[in-house]
Amino acid sequence: MGKGATMRKVMIVIVPGILGLAVLSAAAAPARGDGLTLRECLRAALAGNPSLKETRLAASASERGVESAEGRRYPRLSFDATQVFRQDAFPYIPAQSSALAPRFSDAFASWGPTLTVPLYQGGRIARGVELAKIRKEIREHAADLTRNDLIADTVNTYNKILQLTAFRESERASVAALKEQERNIRLLVDVGRAAPVDLLKVEVQLANERQRLLTLEESLSTLEATLRFLMGEEIRESPDPLVLSDPLSRPALRADFPSGIAEAHVRRPEYLVAAGGVKEAVAVERITFGKLLPSLSASAGYIDQVGFHPWYQEANWSVGITLNLPLFDKSIRADLARDRIGREKAKERLAAVDSRIRLDIRSALASLADSGSRIDTAQKAVAQADESFRIERLKYGSGAGTMADLLLSQAADVTAAANYTQALYDYNAAMVAYRRATGTLEEYLK
Repeated sequence: MGKGATMRKVMIVIVPGILGLAVLSAAAAPARGDGLTLRECLRAALAGNPSLKETRLAASASERGVESAEGRRYPRLSFDATQVFRQDAFPYIPAQSSALAPRFSDAFASWGPTLTVPLYQGGRIARGVELAKIRKEIREHAADLTRNDLIADTVNTYNKILQLTAFRESERASVAALKEQERNIRLLVDVGRAAPVDLLKVEVQLANERQRLLTLEESLSTLEATLRFLMGEEIRESPDPLVLSDPLSRPALRADFPSGIAEAHVRRPEYLVAAGGVKEAVAVERITFGKLLPSLSASAGYIDQVGFHPWYQEANWSVGITLNLPLFDKSIRADLARDRIGREKAKERLAAVDSRIRLDIRSALASLADSGSRIDTAQKAVAQADESFRIERLKYGSGAGTMADLLLSQAADVTAAANYTQALYDYNAAMVAYRRATGTLEEYLK
């Protein structure tokens, strides 16, 4: 009994505190200076992500649309030239009177500039500029939507890596403890102080923990590749592991439903895009209505005509005003009815987005409350599981406990650690969801 008791005491001296120290240290470790902070990852993603670059280019192209619409206000100057060859002679200059006969030729040419000045187009030019500006704003808000998605995905991926890293440290401590238990139990079995079934139980538990650790390693590798992708880095076959310096913590957040709705109406890209859609539909309807109004334009031109067989040349100039007054055009009426339906559709779309925002904010607030309470409960459970594991180690070391009870308490300790890090991640994910719902994800860059 003396030798067996000594071996049990050796195990108690080596194992104590291994899991207890690993449970909270990785989840709430102080920031290190040798790793990537969350802000650094976000800045890299905003600078190098190809999808965000694509949406930014689309927003830049919309600026040219505004220039094009404004260009319709200015006069247009063109130069026209023609060259004609005919089998039979043709009166390329018609008769001007009974005394001035037409000019015939089978080959003739003309050239000259033409100036057209739009005077009034039923308001379509001004509405066209307004529409181009609205569409530019919509493209910019669409780029903000991609930007927000990128920020949210980057933050969630970063925090998930922190969570699994903390859980991995706990698993590594568990594996180390089980290895020590296996070695000590094997010694006790060799001297006949422990039953072989105790060694078998430890070996089974160790195999399970090793398998779980391998699964964690694979998940972390995938998440690191995802974070590199979000940051716009090239994915390689065997990259160096990412080192993250920020801790997985529980930051404070002031959140409530009324202020969240107010912020979302000002800052959330989906709402701004939908509101811009209503403005766009109104502008399109007004442009279509302008087609029913009169249009007035002035023109001036100079033409030089030449006949080759026989040779003759004559130049002429012209100045005129053109008035177009639509009297009946069923297609325009149909287009106007279509645009009115489009305006109502855009309003319903805005209402649907507003309802979705309210649901998102409500869900995020509920998740924040739930995960926050789970953090408190899980933190207490970690302390209780540590104490239970300590007591079972003492009981087994004194011969009063069983290996089954010791392994169960150890598994409960690992589960408590996993629940705590999961609650921390869920709280941070709920914070991301709230900021995403209210359009305040820029706070992560400050």
